[in-house]
Amino acid sequence: MKRTILSVLATFFAVTIFAQLPTTGNNSIYIETPIYAKSETVSDQTTFAAMRPYLVQKVNENPKTQAVEDRNCTYKLLTVIQNYKQYIYRDSVSKKSYFKVEFYYVLAIKNTEKGEVLSQSMSRKGSVQSEKSYADAFANACKTYPYQSDVNEVVEESFALVGLITKVEPDRKKAKNAGVVHIDLGKNHGVRKNQWFDVFIVSNGNVSDRIATLHLDKAEATTSTCKVKKGKKELLALWNSQSDVKFAVVSRMESNIWKKLEKALDFVTNIIDNY
Repeated sequence: MKRTILSVLATFFAVTIFAQLPTTGNNSIYIETPIYAKSETVSDQTTFAAMRPYLVQKVNENPKTQAVEDRNCTYKLLTVIQNYKQYIYRDSVSKKSYFKVEFYYVLAIKNTEKGEVLSQSMSRKGSVQSEKSYADAFANACKTYPYQSDVNEVVEESFALVGLITKVEPDRKKAKNAGVVHIDLGKNHGVRKNQWFDVFIVSNGNVSDRIATLHLDKAEATTSTCKVKKGKKELLALWNSQSDVKFAVVSRMESNIWKKLEKALDFVTNIIDNY
């Protein structure tokens, strides 16, 4: 179901000339109306439809994606509400009573032409309370959830940036370690705060195992500098000794994103596969 980092690289370098790197442009996505998995009633489904405008907004805030109103769009963002409950909550300190709503949800991006789920977030919890009513609490929840980071997570896996290292500088204190790494990806390509990159060697169509992990230090329009978090010695040694290969970088948002994605619930995956 998921694309791995290696498959992203293999596919990209199989069809792209190095001179064309890095990848650019927005990916158009249609935002499906969120569905409540445990209910088929019209009223329940209409309730969660209120989340859609805020999902559109969050998708448009990511430089890699653009929300469109074309239902035949290749890519779709899907939202499955797994559970929902509402109850009166009494604060033990203030002694006030509140109307509280809680729900769990999962986001996914699907390529409808291939019938392939490109990425899926782990289950999230939304929880909001209001002094006015359940409706007011839910209205506030729609504005708050899903978090922007949830959208960024599935966008990052689905539309990873692929670029090249242009320069590796030795660490000033430890000469055998890589210090600052320069890459040919920047803000115009979708590089954003807290960006992580995995480094691979590509030679004659073959892709190595991951040799290093980078974290964004500073992003300019078309270039960025990164700090090496893993593989400092290996990266510098290979950079100095390998002259006929390309050092490719593939983006991701979090250092543990792949582990997090593996935690998604099976029954939600089944729902999304048939969404």
